[in-house]
Amino acid sequence: MATVSSSITGNISEQEYKRRIKAWTMYDWANSAFATTILAAVLPIYYSQVAGATLASPALATAYWARGLSISLFISALLSPILGTISDVMRGKKRFLSFFIGIGVLGTGLMILIKEGDWLLASILFIVGRVGFTAANVFYDALLPHVAREEDRDSVSTRGYAMGYLGGGILLALNVVMLQLLPGTWGARFSFLSVAIWWAVFS
Repeated sequence: MATVSSSITGNISEQEYKRRIKAWTMYDWANSAFATTILAAVLPIYYSQVAGATLASPALATAYWARGLSISLFISALLSPILGTISDVMRGKKRFLSFFIGIGVLGTGLMILIKEGDWLLASILFIVGRVGFTAANVFYDALLPHVAREEDRDSVSTRGYAMGYLGGGILLALNVVMLQLLPGTWGARFSFLSVAIWWAVFS
């Protein structure tokens, strides 16, 4: 059987090499659900209309959402160079990846508890989920040189992006159906839970 031999991939079969590539690209399929449903489509509206419904005005709810987003970006910006250094010099990238996936999945899954007026809980869980999402991506990206040969990395990265768009789009479409069919706030809340399950199962 043909083997792939390099200082990074070692002596592994072509079949095993392809399996590793598929596993790496599937993580984009898994975590892009957070980007589509939580970051872009459902949670921002839910925060403004439901979680922040008891605030003084819709403008205040929007301001609080923006503040939570800024805090999550600030924490991520502080952590990213530290985690990047860790990913470069330490072994155990998969363990770090799994750890931050767990944080992101936990924060996202608990969003099912967010009800009307729970803007503070929503902010905290969003920050936890976003930091987990961003930190996990640091170690996910760091794994690529250990998964793919140098000449394959661009194409593998592109395949990962494609899988991400597809996976995130599919779950978002299912979430839209949930929003239409389930009563009250349950459509959105089960959408948040579905992101956590999707992220955990396909990671």
